Amino acid sequence: MKVLLVEDDPYFAQIVSEYLTDNGLFVHVVKSTQEALSIRLEEYNVAIIDIMLPNDTDLSGISSEEARGGYLAGIALTRRFRKQIPHFPVILFSQEIFGGEAKQWAKENGIPFVFKYEDRSRLLSTLSKLGIVQTTEYPRAFIVHGHDEALLLELKDYLQNILKWPEPIILREHAHAGRTIIEKFEEYAKGLDWVFVLISPDDKAFDPKSNDEKRRARQNVIFELGFFYGLLGRFEGRVLVLKKGEVELPTDIQGIAWINVDNGIKKSSEDIRREIVSKSK
Repeated sequence: MKVLLVEDDPYFAQIVSEYLTDNGLFVHVVKSTQEALSIRLEEYNVAIIDIMLPNDTDLSGISSEEARGGYLAGIALTRRFRKQIPHFPVILFSQEIFGGEAKQWAKENGIPFVFKYEDRSRLLSTLSKLGIVQTTEYPRAFIVHGHDEALLLELKDYLQNILKWPEPIILREHAHAGRTIIEKFEEYAKGLDWVFVLISPDDKAFDPKSNDEKRRARQNVIFELGFFYGLLGRFEGRVLVLKKGEVELPTDIQGIAWINVDNGIKKSSEDIRREIVSKSK
């Protein structure tokens, strides 16, 4: 299979090329929109295109306005490719800072989008979904949890022994290696396919007006839920909230949908499986 990689950063292009070559793909690198448009597209099986690219308007025919001064030149290039060969497989990728508008456009047009900071295996799994490569890699999952040990272990068992996924990441089970907690958290948050957030009534809280006792989730759970929504995108459906019992939630997230696990993971396994399948298609 032949991959056209459109990337002007030579260091990053080399890393990606080596990784894809090691996985049995032939990779040809070009560095600009005009160079990419000079290629015989029908000779390739897929194009991986950076969002921000050099663009010579006279040579490419792509105006500076359409390319947004180069910041969205990859989208303009994708449009040209799709005019040449409708439904030609394309993967868009970018640094996080340039992802907003590009990611939304990709979603609206059914084009996979990968951030550069994600683990390279994410790119390979995306190629697999497009039918470009065959891979036996399984989803990489992270579990956010509070003090409900039984629920945590049941979820871990479900992912490993029922779904046959690799062991999920549980932060406390990994060495600090000289890192602060937030540095460790950020490191293990890279390259994830799924995040499961266990919200359970762990802490006591009191209503200052009535002095009634309420229960709330651990504060780290709420923080990490927000972090992953920001990292992976709330509408991507890759953050799955599993809620147990009566829990007071911050007003900003009270409208989110969750799966009720009052009776345990096993009783709710069909609901969990349905969410995973719907987002894996």
